[in-house]
Amino acid sequence: MQQYFVDETIKPGSQVKLNDEVLHHIKHVLRKTDGYIFRLADIDHQVYLAQLNGDYALIVDQIGNDSELPLQITAIIALIKNDNFDLVLQKLTEIGVSRIVPLVTRRTMVKIKDETKKLVRWQKIVTEASEQCHRCIIPQVEKPITVNDVKAYLSKYNYLAYEKSDALYLPYESVSDSLTYIIGPEGGFDRDEVQIIIDQGFECISLGKRILRAETAAIFVAANLAGACER
Repeated sequence: MQQYFVDETIKPGSQVKLNDEVLHHIKHVLRKTDGYIFRLADIDHQVYLAQLNGDYALIVDQIGNDSELPLQITAIIALIKNDNFDLVLQKLTEIGVSRIVPLVTRRTMVKIKDETKKLVRWQKIVTEASEQCHRCIIPQVEKPITVNDVKAYLSKYNYLAYEKSDALYLPYESVSDSLTYIIGPEGGFDRDEVQIIIDQGFECISLGKRILRAETAAIFVAANLAGACER
């Protein structure tokens, strides 16, 4: 069943004015007419069944929703090629990550010309992914940061995936509450960048015996965390 988000509080029995983008998708992409039933998630992270009524959604009933992970995950991901970074945004959203922070490093090859335009595009990707997988929140995509700024995103547990590390494997089963992890760019981090990150409270961890591509590593960590949470 199709889902959309609205920036207001919904009450059962009320009518909600749908924005032009949602109306276009329902009426012209899906080719639905009055009476069409869909899901609406509101600003309070509650989900409802709604029925199309002209340009409005008639709220039919509230739906119980337990789609969010019990662990708040912040993923700090070094910028990689556009298509691959878009894929990471989509898949991390589907898995259940709470916040995604693009990272610019010394070896980052991607250059952003219009940050505002790029942020709008990234947020659209995670919004559509949240609708598709029936989440009740949309992850926030932050402005790009450098390795000097990672302290602002510390959680209860904080890890840096480092391919040259002989550190222990990330203890997926034993984390709780909140966690931040950092994935580097193609080519990895410079050693001094690793030290800068460690000095801000992050611990180096291994992702196994194989060297993973940046996009694979980002998805691998989130998927393992989600799996451990939901067992």
